[in-house]
Amino acid sequence: MSVQFIIGIDGGGTKTHGRIKQINTDNYFEAYVGASSLTNDFELATKNISTLISQLMGQFVEYDQCNPEHISVVIGAAGAGAKSQADKLVQQLSSSFSFASLEVCNDAKTSLIAANNAQPVTVVALGTGSVGARLDSDGCEHYYGGWGFPAGDDGGGAKLGFNAVQYLLQDIDNSGKPLSKVTANLQQMICSKEGAESTPKAALAAWLRNATASKYAEISPLVFSLQTQCSVANKLIEQHVKHCEALILTSRKNTSTPVVLLGGLAQVTLPLLSKEIAKHCQAPLGTSLDGACWLAENNITSLQAKVLHKQTSSSVNQTSPLLNQDNQFKVDPVLLQQLNNMMSEERNPDSKQIDLMESKDILRLINNEDKKVPLAVELCIEPMSEAVDCIVDAFNKGGRLIYIGAGTSGRLGILDAVECPPTFSVSSDQVVGLIAGGDKAIYKAVEGAEDNIEQGEQDLIDIEFSQNDVLVGIAASGRTPYVIGALDYANKVGAKTVCVVCNTNSEMSKHAKIVICPAVGPEVLTGSTRLKSGTAQKLVLNMLSTASMIRTGKSYENLMVDVNATNKKLYMRAIRIVMQATECDASTAEKALKENNLKVKLAILHILTGVGSIQGQQTLLQNNGFLRTSVTSLTS
Repeated sequence: MSVQFIIGIDGGGTKTHGRIKQINTDNYFEAYVGASSLTNDFELATKNISTLISQLMGQFVEYDQCNPEHISVVIGAAGAGAKSQADKLVQQLSSSFSFASLEVCNDAKTSLIAANNAQPVTVVALGTGSVGARLDSDGCEHYYGGWGFPAGDDGGGAKLGFNAVQYLLQDIDNSGKPLSKVTANLQQMICSKEGAESTPKAALAAWLRNATASKYAEISPLVFSLQTQCSVANKLIEQHVKHCEALILTSRKNTSTPVVLLGGLAQVTLPLLSKEIAKHCQAPLGTSLDGACWLAENNITSLQAKVLHKQTSSSVNQTSPLLNQDNQFKVDPVLLQQLNNMMSEERNPDSKQIDLMESKDILRLINNEDKKVPLAVELCIEPMSEAVDCIVDAFNKGGRLIYIGAGTSGRLGILDAVECPPTFSVSSDQVVGLIAGGDKAIYKAVEGAEDNIEQGEQDLIDIEFSQNDVLVGIAASGRTPYVIGALDYANKVGAKTVCVVCNTNSEMSKHAKIVICPAVGPEVLTGSTRLKSGTAQKLVLNMLSTASMIRTGKSYENLMVDVNATNKKLYMRAIRIVMQATECDASTAEKALKENNLKVKLAILHILTGVGSIQGQQTLLQNNGFLRTSVTSLTS
């Protein structure tokens, strides 16, 4: 099967926008039809979407392969958050079109993907209706509101128009006529549309009988135009802004994600938000239609993977699909498409002239890109915290922290692992780093090692990996087969699994229970993930191991009191730590260290409480190795 075209559709309560694109040439065509809200009018939505698809396909009739079986389609439609509605639309369209791939999702999802180039973001869409969504660093999506008009959709245009009509009805009931500028203009607008009726009241009644969410939404521009001229219009907009801010706060959930407002009311609402909320807002990087097209193109990867799996699983004793008959690598369309969809493989627009720069300018450019890394890591604090809790629990049960990766990722895991024994006096078996290709791959690349999915499992079996351990899989791309094989084995034995990746919605995120994804964006040198991605991974691993060691009693205040004084520098550092913790002089610190077998904790405990080595060891044991609580127990 060869997918030659993608179709993306953004369906809302007022209009439906579609785009067809020929993949190989990037030729595209766009068209519009009427509303396609599945909640408001399912039959009309189905009709309009079908019409739009036919119009889009009709633009490429001269291409033999522009038929449904060669097209990947994603439709982001209002109301498709209800699975029953989405499934129903898929069923209806499938009876007319046999697409290679057809996905129907909420238009909030397509907006979410496009708003910040699939990086963490909070999106609030303010159109005919309203809905909030958040994309986390691990690729997880969260949705808020979007319950539909009139019960929900506070902050949307339909609800604003509905509330304006309520004021008009109250005026007519109380005084027989409009009492404000906005209600007077509203009555005039409705009467002009229902001109056949004899009285304004009769015209209003006729309009109300047929009023839809779209009709109510058409009133919102009138309300905004009169905001500064009419107190009622101002009250309506204040209420609208209050609802929008509530939806933003609910959707953002105290995260540090940027906020993007979308929809027809976004531009007029943004200047009215409070300064505290507005400071987190940024312009969208793409539209809901862009998101639908991105998903449609991304789905091609899954289609090709299924075909490849089917072909290879039915073959016996055939050459690897990655190799030709001469045992040389050949083009892998699935992997090629995966790379095309990876943020880390995109070209960085700021560095396209880097080959023409002077040394100082190159360094400034790299430095500016590196500044983005800590901010990306900051967005991952929540999943990192969850991972640390799992690691601490494993340590307390005698389990281990196992890092596994290939290339730069594998070497970073080993680097973090080998630093733990001298820094925290733990066994070299407590934190272990594994790399595809074995120890020799630390110094020299082992070709093809990362593609061996079975070896990932075997390497864990060789170290007797168990359910008491925690596995952290590391891969900037998020697709390394060697690491995926290890994660699958760890899941099978019931262990906690974590992945550290730098691409959202990665394949590895489907194989780990905790996903840490510092999405640092395109590299200065395209695809060189040893740069920003590697830096982000190093920061994450530093934080995981250090926080876990602190949580298991390896520090006193901010001093590493379990340092292993195995060389002259570390011996002098141990003396300084004792001096800093107790405010004693160097000779007192050195004497206490020597009397306590160079154990910093025991030396500090002795100076602060006067206890000997044996009692000190017993006290530390009773307090699970925590020096602060040991000191307190002896001095309180």
